[in-house]
Amino acid sequence: MLKAFNLTLSPDEVGDYDPWYYPVVINGVQMKLGAGSTSSHEYLLKWQEYRDGVLGDSLLDKLDLQDKTLRDYACNCGYWGLRAAGRGLKHYVGIEGREVFIRQGKQLWGQADNRCPYQFILGNVVARATPPRVDISFCIGILYHLPDWQSVLKQITESTNDAIVVETRVHPNASPRKYPGDLMFNRIEDVGTGVVQLPSLDEITRLLGAAGWGCIEILENGNTPDVLVPAGEWFNDGAAGRVALIARK
Repeated sequence: MLKAFNLTLSPDEVGDYDPWYYPVVINGVQMKLGAGSTSSHEYLLKWQEYRDGVLGDSLLDKLDLQDKTLRDYACNCGYWGLRAAGRGLKHYVGIEGREVFIRQGKQLWGQADNRCPYQFILGNVVARATPPRVDISFCIGILYHLPDWQSVLKQITESTNDAIVVETRVHPNASPRKYPGDLMFNRIEDVGTGVVQLPSLDEITRLLGAAGWGCIEILENGNTPDVLVPAGEWFNDGAAGRVALIARK
């Protein structure tokens, strides 16, 4: 079930935290998802309800989270991590390149009853060096935004002990394409020409397997409902869906 978290903000602060992409109730009022963005509330509500079926309790039930550390790449406000914190996490680190979502995350986690010790880092998901090891890594909704997703995923395999959760748009036969905008989606500084290529499920599983993460459980296989893959988006030529998986050694 899609969970809405409650926050208390002064009237002057509320607008400073838009846009929300995850369900929150502020001062007793359900926030309109996507306010100030190009995404409609109705679309985002359907989208998050669908994702909850993949990334919510059904995923968390498959992970041993008790006394584990979790790093969340491109975490937005840390919504999925906070859901995991309620299962006994020892420590959470969220990496996010957009300052508004760091503010959201600190506010959200700071008022949550089920939080664990946590840290939000405003920074580049394309790290300069392999980060400290954690037990579990979440890589949700970011790989298809990266000019070199393979390097990021490889780095995750080298710094994770127990389980890696990957969720991303994929394409079975994608060609390189120009990314719209400036590719600062998550403080990605080394963009080169700004050309990205959607991964395929086969490419992801091959990379994970080669890195020793060959025990892979597919949670979503790319058959995303058409209503949730907006036509005309830069990534969509009619074949782009989403996949989700858990990888273990």
